[in-house]
Amino acid sequence: SLVERSNPGLMALLRIAGLADRTALQAEDVSFALAPRINAAGRLGQARLAVELLTTSDVERANALATYLDELNKNRQTVERRMLKQAKELVAEKPEWEEQRALVLSHADWHAGVIGIVASRVAEHFQKPTVMIAMNGVNGLAQGSCRSFAGFNLHAGLTACRHLLVGFGGHHAAAGLKIQPEGIDEFRIAFSQFVADNHDVLPGDAEQPVDAEVRLADLTVHSINELEKLGPFGADNRRPVFVVSNCELAGAPKKMGEGERHLSLQVRHFGVTMRGIAFGKGEWAEEIAKSGGSISICFQPTINRFRGRESVEFHLIDWQPTETRP
Repeated sequence: SLVERSNPGLMALLRIAGLADRTALQAEDVSFALAPRINAAGRLGQARLAVELLTTSDVERANALATYLDELNKNRQTVERRMLKQAKELVAEKPEWEEQRALVLSHADWHAGVIGIVASRVAEHFQKPTVMIAMNGVNGLAQGSCRSFAGFNLHAGLTACRHLLVGFGGHHAAAGLKIQPEGIDEFRIAFSQFVADNHDVLPGDAEQPVDAEVRLADLTVHSINELEKLGPFGADNRRPVFVVSNCELAGAPKKMGEGERHLSLQVRHFGVTMRGIAFGKGEWAEEIAKSGGSISICFQPTINRFRGRESVEFHLIDWQPTETRP
């Protein structure tokens, strides 16, 4: 395993990510804790440092590199938050864009190494295929990153608009492109029209698939550890998603993390209380607090391992106020 066979670089990375005490890693530990720190170096133009971290035999150098990559990752997150805010502001300034079947957004200050991450979040937020374009590319070209929504084939869309592009590549769900800055407006019209003509968004496309409705009492450490045996989880084998109806809030929801981006809450259901987290959903705190105290939650359960102790928590995906029956 990674824990048992780690070289100095990986051991340093595990320590900086707070995973050094783990006897085994889950897929989410790699994808949400280790990989972002490694990827941040490449996204911000310093990929050689990630390579050095993973190949060095010098423990002191490994620790220094891991610390630096952690700082780069925090910087990447700051850039990401700023770009997401700017993207939403661009759409707010141009209400007609929100009526189009796809979004094509551009900005002179966007970082080409980060636009792909932000494009995914914009596509999810507005529920439509999204192209985000950084205007500060090499040789005067603008560089874009594209993310799909509801199964739209991005590669087909870009192929149909290839006469407006300098180059492009990718697959049905994610792609990249290069374009002359003066051609962006024409591309926006053509790409959005292709999506409108060739893709129908069905009511179920925006719905969250759910595996079962459960009680909090069903979510024991043993049962979640049994679920973990279905892993590793990822795009083609997603972690099970459950619903619990008619939960009571066990205290006021709280914003947490840098910039109060995340949400922490506790819910109670038939005498069982459990803590949950919603990453990037700090704005839900006020909405949930106003719900009247009873909500239904959609989530993925997980095991929190801290100082040798295990407890069940949930990652909140969505929620809604419990309907009041007459």
